[in-house]
Amino acid sequence: MPDKHGWTRRELLAGGIAASAVRGRAQDPEEPIGTLPRVSCFYQIGRQTIDIYAGPNGLRNDPGYVHVFAHSHASAYADAGLAAYIHDAGSSFAYAPAFDLHEHAGWRTADEAQLAAWGRGFRDDVLAKGADFFAFNELPTNTGRDPQTQDAIRTLLFYLNEVDNEGRQLPGTLFMTHAPSMPANWDSPGSEFWQRVDETCALVVAEHYHGFGFICQNSETFLSNHFFAMRDWLASSGEPGKVSIAGTKFTVLHASRYGPGPSGWQGGNSDVITIEQFQADLAKCAKVTRNRQGGFNRISFAPAAAVYFADRAAHDQIHQHIRDLINWHYNQNGSSDELLCVRGNESFCQCCVSCL
Repeated sequence: MPDKHGWTRRELLAGGIAASAVRGRAQDPEEPIGTLPRVSCFYQIGRQTIDIYAGPNGLRNDPGYVHVFAHSHASAYADAGLAAYIHDAGSSFAYAPAFDLHEHAGWRTADEAQLAAWGRGFRDDVLAKGADFFAFNELPTNTGRDPQTQDAIRTLLFYLNEVDNEGRQLPGTLFMTHAPSMPANWDSPGSEFWQRVDETCALVVAEHYHGFGFICQNSETFLSNHFFAMRDWLASSGEPGKVSIAGTKFTVLHASRYGPGPSGWQGGNSDVITIEQFQADLAKCAKVTRNRQGGFNRISFAPAAAVYFADRAAHDQIHQHIRDLINWHYNQNGSSDELLCVRGNESFCQCCVSCL
């Protein structure tokens, strides 16, 4: 349904795809602070998470702001109840059920008919349940070195994004595991692959599930170069699809998990560091992201659901902190203050390394 400004979520992001493709072919991918749409993206969510980002103290609910909530459902493609709950939070809140690649056995060698059936079946199911995007979860570690993997994913993206019989179309949010987020793991340009990604996806998310030690022991310069290595590789290629992605779609994802023990999600180990230390970790990640081309207007955090946190109180405190970080960096009217640590207080971004 259109919001009060006449835009639907799909129209806003579909318009962004078309515009970015034009910009990518014509000019440098530099993107000024405050360029619309401004995007936040979260993966693996719960209703209690959405509650924190909604409401009068929540994220902006204005035209040009899009908050994408992606989720991999255990036993279904999508959940109409969750879609309605997200949409009730406001016109800027969007639902992106995940097409989980690993759940489709034999996808790498499947023929086009099978890939088309999977893609169209998913599209039709999630559109009926209120999806605004599809989330592609996720690029395998070998993507940059395996042309067959690239070809299969290119085909799936085409059918996931294909216009249905009613003229509806879902833009994609493409999640990359860490390996294909690093240019060193691409042994070819992958030109056709990236062109298809640009044609079908509104966001391209580079996953950085780093732990507290990695974030806090490395300099802001090192982290910036690390987070944006793929963006720089895409931008320097001169290829239209890649330049378009670098300019208006590339999104850095940071680990938001704060729970006991080690985890593949990394983030903060609540048995070892305090929640205040992890809040400083997140503030440093946000500041570093916001101070680099490609990070001014897009940022992502995961995992977001309460199950990944030490307890409900920790979940709420961390997400309130992320909400405040996003609001600070996005709500300074495109001024240079957006690039500072929260309220210009550098101590908020300093981790206590000696406590490790």
